[in-house]
Amino acid sequence: MFDVRVMRRDGVRLAHDDVARQTVHSGEFVLDVANGARRLRIKSPWTSGYAPVELFEPVLITARNGMQLWRGYERAGDRGVVQEWMVRTR
Repeated sequence: MFDVRVMRRDGVRLAHDDVARQTVHSGEFVLDVANGARRLRIKSPWTSGYAPVELFEPVLITARNGMQLWRGYERAGDRGVVQEWMVRTR
């Protein structure tokens, strides 16, 4: 089980305090393919629904001390922007 916080808004990196205030999305990772691109989503084990965040073409940047940093792209309207997730294991 993972707790995920987004670290960017519309491709712009958020300040550390803003990241700490972001909604936490909890669940298990699901990796699939959508429109020919790899997609990482978070599925809740309680509701079987998906969190409203997706990371396309995800890359694990770092993993240490129960924390992971993932980078990829998200949709922002009709364009793709860089997104990063801070992930903690439960």
